[in-house]
Amino acid sequence: MDDTIAPDIRFKVLLGPFMTFLDRAGQATRRKKTAPRELWLEAAAELFSLEMENLDAMVRDLTARGDGPAAMRLAEVITDVYPESARAFFRLAHVHQTLGDARSALAPLSRAMALDPDLPFVRNNLAAALMTLTAPATEIIPLLESAVAAAPEEPEAWINLATQKLRVFDLEGALAAGRKALELSPDSPLACNNYAQALKEARKFDEAEIMVSRANELSGGTPVFKLNLGLLNLLQGKYPQGWEGYEWRWSATPEKQRARPVLPGPPWRGEPLAGKTLLLWGEEGNGDVLQFARFVPRVAELVHSQGGRIAWNSFPQFGDLLRRAPGHLVDTYVTGGISDLPPFDYEFPLLSTPRLFGVDEKTIPVPTPYLIPDHVRRSAWRERLADEKRLKVGLVWTGSSEQARNPFRSVDMARYAAAFGGIDNVAFYSLQVGARDEVGAVRATGFDIVDYTDEFKTYDDTAAMVDNLDLVITICTSMAHLAGALGKPTWVILDVNPHWPWRLEGRESVWYPTARLYRQATFADWKPVLADVARDLASLAAS
Repeated sequence: MDDTIAPDIRFKVLLGPFMTFLDRAGQATRRKKTAPRELWLEAAAELFSLEMENLDAMVRDLTARGDGPAAMRLAEVITDVYPESARAFFRLAHVHQTLGDARSALAPLSRAMALDPDLPFVRNNLAAALMTLTAPATEIIPLLESAVAAAPEEPEAWINLATQKLRVFDLEGALAAGRKALELSPDSPLACNNYAQALKEARKFDEAEIMVSRANELSGGTPVFKLNLGLLNLLQGKYPQGWEGYEWRWSATPEKQRARPVLPGPPWRGEPLAGKTLLLWGEEGNGDVLQFARFVPRVAELVHSQGGRIAWNSFPQFGDLLRRAPGHLVDTYVTGGISDLPPFDYEFPLLSTPRLFGVDEKTIPVPTPYLIPDHVRRSAWRERLADEKRLKVGLVWTGSSEQARNPFRSVDMARYAAAFGGIDNVAFYSLQVGARDEVGAVRATGFDIVDYTDEFKTYDDTAAMVDNLDLVITICTSMAHLAGALGKPTWVILDVNPHWPWRLEGRESVWYPTARLYRQATFADWKPVLADVARDLASLAAS
């Protein structure tokens, strides 16, 4: 080949034959045919160097060009040619991880580690793949600890170790790993961000804000760091900055970008709405929709004042609860997917409404109640519970297992039973759907609790029952928002790093006037919190 041909053109022209020769060499390798293998390798070497550094560079170049299939094929044929090369399998796994396929990276990483346990980064990359797949921290931490023991000056494993130590409630270990990662890589956005997560669990929120701000600055404004900073601002009550950062929620991660619905209409940017229909759509979790439903009346008023119409799309699991109120103020209320949507001219996400109206702590709408249970269902529950003269208290102790912080916010039902079991004049009701086994287990220990949750088909069913209770005791989950929106006395038990609506201090909620907040003072220590709740519950029951 003429050496005067531009390197980029030469690369493109010769890559196909090169991979074909390597593929033939790989086939010969599998058949243990040494002579044909050497012939095919000689042919390949006439085109490109077979030095490992060059092969690495070729795979990296293909990946950087966005040619994932070619990078993958080249990496695969290299492992066929060099089946005893740990570096070859490490390279293949790296392509899988770069292309977002962590599961397919596990086998080549395991093979690489078996061939050469001392290969740099192999343990960290295997740990990273397992982290992506949300494997147990007990499986990941030994890999990271052996990685930092083998290469204590490499920051990547320390960065990952900071998050994994939190998963096993080792706050001191997380802080130490985070500090070490920053010492080794002070300009790493991820090191700053991960250390900030540990700082928040240690209730060092000012330091955490500095770290998240630095991560955002160092990354040039990567969406995930913008969102993290926005959430921290909201938690601290800095609403104007917080709402701006919260707008990055749908672009923070590839998973969120894929999850955002592709709606058949443009986003509303403030265009005149006369003669137009605005679609307001529910998003994120059930609790978010319940919390932000309070803004529907203001959006409806705005749209109608301009001569437009408003359609509101929400989740089917709410039944008719939101249709009844505040859905009665919109022109069209629908549930379901995109195929169920009415015609519309613009779309607007529900959780962007506070930013639209410039909401701060003093202007949060707090109509109580703003949700109304079904009258027939509510009356039926009133009749069923009429003979119970004790204080009727509903309990919720965990949230969705898919929520990343669920292990930190959840209180084991056995803890509730231990804390509340000796309190007289209280009838307890489980509001925890799908927890029959847990309820049965505490009943077996003598804790008296009634479970009607099999009858809860929608939130409308739940609301009708909850409206007949005297009190709801719950962690931070959708029940806190449902009970608060119904205007029921609601005691919310919060961990040290609560979800942003609950703020950092105080017993009262700016979002729900009937809520009382019980705050964990020390990471992972629920005992003092539950003691406070039990004391107040005993006092209320006695009165």
